[in-house]
Amino acid sequence: METITLPSIQQTLLKIAYIAGPFLLVLSALSFSLGIGLIPPGITSYVEGIFGSYALLLFVPIYLSLAARLSRTHRTLGTIATITGLMGSVTGFSLELFRVIEFSLRTHGADDAVWQSFYAHPNTEYLIVALMGPLFPLTSILLGVGFWRAKTFPTWVSAALVAAGIGFPLAQVLELEWALKITYPGACMLWFVALSYIGLNYVGRRQERPAPMNLRKPETAKG
Repeated sequence: METITLPSIQQTLLKIAYIAGPFLLVLSALSFSLGIGLIPPGITSYVEGIFGSYALLLFVPIYLSLAARLSRTHRTLGTIATITGLMGSVTGFSLELFRVIEFSLRTHGADDAVWQSFYAHPNTEYLIVALMGPLFPLTSILLGVGFWRAKTFPTWVSAALVAAGIGFPLAQVLELEWALKITYPGACMLWFVALSYIGLNYVGRRQERPAPMNLRKPETAKG
């Protein structure tokens, strides 16, 4: 079984990221679903933003390491996933942090009228950056499809990555009310289960290689 190999301390940190990142994303989704720290008009939460910011930061090394692993079997797809994974995770972090910034500005006097105007007519400059956010779930789909074809991980892991990548934007991009309550936390849970499995079973394990075979013909005894 091939594994991701890094120096010991980096292996430990990466394994922690594979578990902590998705777990924090689950807490982020649950805080919103449970109505904790909601910001008017109730479509987001600053608590969701706090957990989500740390989660998306940890997805940077997760996505980069998975894209590098995919590049071993599908170089082009792995390269694309490297780019989308980095851009999507970093943009996702900024969008999660923006929830916390909005809450902070509200406490300093930026009232509902300001935010209603902003969300109704967001600046082009803001959209240029924010529209890279969907690259985050798209990367999960690319990785899931790639690993499915390469049979790198069990089929259920690849399927979970694809399903999470589809379920997440139904809530975060389209903002469907039922998706915010169902597919949003569901997608985060799929990431937690799949990525934790990869982190525990494929990160930091030494690869056992069979002893090389001696292809030389045995010498015959000379009389």
